[in-house]
Amino acid sequence: MILTIPAAGEIGLVTDAAPQELPPNAWSDAKNMRFRNGYAERFAGHGKVFDTPVITPYSIVPYVTPTSRYWVHIGLTAAYVDDGTTRTNISRVAPYTGAADDRWMCGSLNGVFIANNGVDLPQYWGGNIANKLLDLTAWTSTWRCAVIRPFKNFLIALDIAKGSARYASMVKWSNPADPGTLPASWDATNPANEAGEIDLAETADMLVDAIPMGDTLIIYKERSMYSMQASGDVLIWRFTRIPGDFGMLARGCGVATPAGHVVLVAGDVVIHNGSAPKSILDGRMREWLASNMDQSNYKRSFVVANQNTSEVWVCFPENGQTTCTKALIWNWVSDTLGVRDLPNITDADFGVADIAPGTIDGDSGQIDADQSAIDQTSLAATRGVLMMVSTAPLILGAEMTGQFNGVDFSAYLERKDLALGGDTENVKLIRSISPRIDGPTGTVLTIEVGGTMDVEVEPTYSASITYVIGSTRKADCFVAGRFHAIRVSSNGATPWRIKSFDIDYVTQGRY
Repeated sequence: MILTIPAAGEIGLVTDAAPQELPPNAWSDAKNMRFRNGYAERFAGHGKVFDTPVITPYSIVPYVTPTSRYWVHIGLTAAYVDDGTTRTNISRVAPYTGAADDRWMCGSLNGVFIANNGVDLPQYWGGNIANKLLDLTAWTSTWRCAVIRPFKNFLIALDIAKGSARYASMVKWSNPADPGTLPASWDATNPANEAGEIDLAETADMLVDAIPMGDTLIIYKERSMYSMQASGDVLIWRFTRIPGDFGMLARGCGVATPAGHVVLVAGDVVIHNGSAPKSILDGRMREWLASNMDQSNYKRSFVVANQNTSEVWVCFPENGQTTCTKALIWNWVSDTLGVRDLPNITDADFGVADIAPGTIDGDSGQIDADQSAIDQTSLAATRGVLMMVSTAPLILGAEMTGQFNGVDFSAYLERKDLALGGDTENVKLIRSISPRIDGPTGTVLTIEVGGTMDVEVEPTYSASITYVIGSTRKADCFVAGRFHAIRVSSNGATPWRIKSFDIDYVTQGRY
């Protein structure tokens, strides 16, 4: 009997449900695999971009001027900028004093670069590499804020410290700024100003971050959310509580996507469009995330969108780790989840990098295995890239290569407790697996088939079967059980993806 398992990437990874309850084309475990367009697909790797940083970078962000595209990366004590050919130190004179948990939050107001870490005075830079970062003008030198975000032509500051007094629920906004300039005042006491401040103290939790959503700024506290909109009157802004008891786990743990804001909250990932949030992980990977995230260093987690692949990467330190070593990845088009390893990442952002195309002699990959076009960089100006910074220290571009910075990596799919044909009573004997796999000819995969008589007992796997794309038609095996397991893995540098597969089996009876 032939059982066809179609659309191997349609449902994706589901770890929280009992495997025997899953549809046949769902996967109970996976590593370095994504699911899109009906395929289960091995992730691409990442490669080094720019020269090795002279600092350990804890933030990276694109910044565009009328004449240049820059990538700014900031460490604990200094800041640098790259334009693809030249690196420049743009640090202020005195070293910065933040720690690893004092995440730098950056943005651009009227073309002026803004950066803040919550410990030092907010900084600005106009894009001229002959100049350094400077303390934000009109900002009182004894004030600090946890977050400062550009919105329209205002700067919005959250969680304000005025000297020794901290106002963790205070939202403070500047006067509007003219194009190309910074706000002239933050004085909320002057009636001639549009600057002001308000305490969002309806809930006792502290302010965390803010992300624009069209003409609305969504303000996140730890366990609640508010919308901030222009009021059109002397109050300047109108604040409204968004239904639900969700907030943001830590600064940088939310991102705007075409589907809405995706936010890492305490124990979950949610999506919303300005109304009540909905869980992305419930019934699929909510428990997995809670059990795998380090409980001491969770504030070093962050969320970023890879626009090229329609994915949100929820990056977090695994148990026992101090930097982000794992990403839970959600595709907002296919609504599937996957998991990817990360090389001690501290931050990431999506943007365009101006780097000249390489040549054949300079290409590091084998022609058959290389995923980029000959004489063409994957960092083309017409296509953005997800840039990551790590503690190595390195600046890395995601999806650039088939390796993790020159090193082959493992990837696998696994499905346990598969009841062939929905039959949970009879013993079945699998004779072969015939997958339909796309990939370069000669790519070597390993297929393992397991069987068990009871879902409470781990399956016993057959000997590993080598499957070579382009020459192997099926993987022969003889594995009996009431429930079966299938595992497909690789440890190389070439991409591959599975669309569907056939299982050839016979029913042997109840015992």
